[in-house]
Amino acid sequence: MKILTRTGCGYQRFQCRHAIRAALLKRGLSMSQLARLIGVSAEAVSSTVLGKKHCPQVLDALKHAGVPERYLFDPRQDDTRAA
Repeated sequence: MKILTRTGCGYQRFQCRHAIRAALLKRGLSMSQLARLIGVSAEAVSSTVLGKKHCPQVLDALKHAGVPERYLFDPRQDDTRAA
């Protein structure tokens, strides 16, 4: 088990950005649509997926939309693991 810093979480999520987008598209959602559904800006979703921010609301929405947790690298988790 490898515990990552917030910066490390962001970097790992950036590395998984294509997998996150693919998981959303598989469920019929774009990042813009997800943003509208949860009432945040498309920029907030994009910045979170790209690892620039760690918006808890976006991370939770991604998880609830079916994006596997192994792609999210949520810094709130004590046991965040490398993919």
